[in-house]
Amino acid sequence: MSESNTHIDYFALIPKYLSGNASDSEVKLLEDWVLADSANKAQFNAFKKAWILSAIKKDDQQIDVAQEWQSTSSQLFQEAKTVSLQPKANRGTAFFFRIAAAVTVLMVASIWLFQYLNRGESMELATQNTVEDNRLPDGSQIAMNQYSQLKYAPSTNKKYRRVELSGDAFFEVERDTARPFVITTQNVEIEVLGTAFYVDAREDQTQVQVIVQSGTVSVKAGSQQVILTANEIGIYDKAAGELTKKVNEDVNYMAWKTGFLVFENSTLAQVVFDLNRKFHSKISIARPELKTCEITANFDHQSLEATVKIIEKTLHIQAERNGEEIVFSGKGCE
Repeated sequence: MSESNTHIDYFALIPKYLSGNASDSEVKLLEDWVLADSANKAQFNAFKKAWILSAIKKDDQQIDVAQEWQSTSSQLFQEAKTVSLQPKANRGTAFFFRIAAAVTVLMVASIWLFQYLNRGESMELATQNTVEDNRLPDGSQIAMNQYSQLKYAPSTNKKYRRVELSGDAFFEVERDTARPFVITTQNVEIEVLGTAFYVDAREDQTQVQVIVQSGTVSVKAGSQQVILTANEIGIYDKAAGELTKKVNEDVNYMAWKTGFLVFENSTLAQVVFDLNRKFHSKISIARPELKTCEITANFDHQSLEATVKIIEKTLHIQAERNGEEIVFSGKGCE
């Protein structure tokens, strides 16, 4: 957004837009603002909902707001083009009713929007075969890996911001010292005030991992607790029920988002773990001896198929395919 637009009152433009009284330049400004950020679009939709709801209660004002909305909704925000709105011919009493209604709607929508943004609406997010970025009502940014699910539900007493995670995701939590951000997943509870960290809670893994990029993170499992700082990893062993921490040595924990994989004398076991996390693949190793075979290679946004072929040639092993499953076999390490 340009510096010249930073002081524009977009919430004052919305009722003008919805009532059809905005100029072409104002329509363009508002549409650019909405398209610039998903949070802006969410705010506009919240205002729109209040506008439509208030229209139901304004029948005695001689203004059919629903009809006004219907006449312009088909043109909203399509490829950021300016919508030409025809000026209204009636400038008499209806004009004053329209202004009064717009002011009333603005007040109702502002109150509703304030409550919406500050109380934090419950929401559910889910990904399929794509990586997606999302923003929670409290302003926190969440990048979710493939086939992950997240439920956000602010506590009723407003003391906590709570999230339930299945899968893996990277969190950039908006700092709020009065309301800690809490993630629960598979007998593990993660609590922060505001920081950046990755949580790997995939169901098919033997561990839950929490890797901290910046700030401080508390990880609890039953009566156990570890405090993690930047470049540390907390590991919860599901079978043993043990929670430990150590220095993080996995440079590829964000490869699913960045597209880059870096291996330097890495064991095949570690390579397979990183590939399965990045591609959500089903790769295994047939012989225990192959797990310690080492490889040094960099992969820059290469496909799973290309990556597997390079590993085959480098380690002199074979990748046997059975549907979605890939099994590394052979002598290797020669």
